[in-house]
Amino acid sequence: MTLSFWKPAVLWLCTALSGCGGGDNGGGNGGIAPPPIVTDDYRHAKPSAATIRLLTYNAFYCKSNSGTPAFNETNTKNFADVIRSLDADIVAVQELDSGTTSRGKRYLLDDIRRSTGIDYEMVYGSAADYDNGSIGCGLLVRKTLPIRKIEKVPLPGNEKRMLLIAHLDRFVVMGTHLDLDAQARRLSAETIVEYARKQDKPVFLAGDLNDSPAWPSASSAFPTLNGHFTVMSATDGNLSTNIDFVLLSTAHTARFVKKGSSYVKRLSIDGQVKDLSTVSDHYPVFLDVETAP
Repeated sequence: MTLSFWKPAVLWLCTALSGCGGGDNGGGNGGIAPPPIVTDDYRHAKPSAATIRLLTYNAFYCKSNSGTPAFNETNTKNFADVIRSLDADIVAVQELDSGTTSRGKRYLLDDIRRSTGIDYEMVYGSAADYDNGSIGCGLLVRKTLPIRKIEKVPLPGNEKRMLLIAHLDRFVVMGTHLDLDAQARRLSAETIVEYARKQDKPVFLAGDLNDSPAWPSASSAFPTLNGHFTVMSATDGNLSTNIDFVLLSTAHTARFVKKGSSYVKRLSIDGQVKDLSTVSDHYPVFLDVETAP
């Protein structure tokens, strides 16, 4: 039992998702050689020192998406290298495990944190018991953005879910991984909005929502989320297959300037451009913002 993003109820989606990592890797192109890769094109550097980068990234339990899954330090480091290279200030991470017998009783979020080499404070949300340990989601927050308060709110699901709420000085960050079941997602969205309305600061919501604003309202939680939030992260490509987002409370969008956002399929890591389709079964999605003048 894993926190996968496959949706059996949405059969038409499966074909599109099964090839999500291979569409932009270059190839034959009718015998014409692809253009050379320019490393700087894939650095995704922050626009300025004032930029805050929020990132959502499904870890896939750091077992790799290479076809030969393994729960090892190399795959964990590969995942952490993506976070490090993107220089994220706040990271919502999904599909984590802690203390599970078959995976060496590792604390995966801490392993990721240490492998980044970045001074993050971490928040782990144990959502469900698994293999004498637990599985859940987490937040990594750079210590230059100190967390003043943490809330952990259980959410419904066929497999239990968790909403993490980190109160920072200037805003609140929520991280989650919603259920595959549409009804559970809608109920979760109601809880998320309920907690967001209680805040007197801007609220960012980041995570694998297992949902899309492009889906029919009968199978989507976005009609509820849209009542309080605005999608700020990139929606390029086929929106119907994008399920990882960063949202901001609509009443506070004027308090930030969006400086950029991307689904990162290739990334320059230590001077080499790497295809991220083998690191996880999701791509990282970041949002860059700065406080409005």
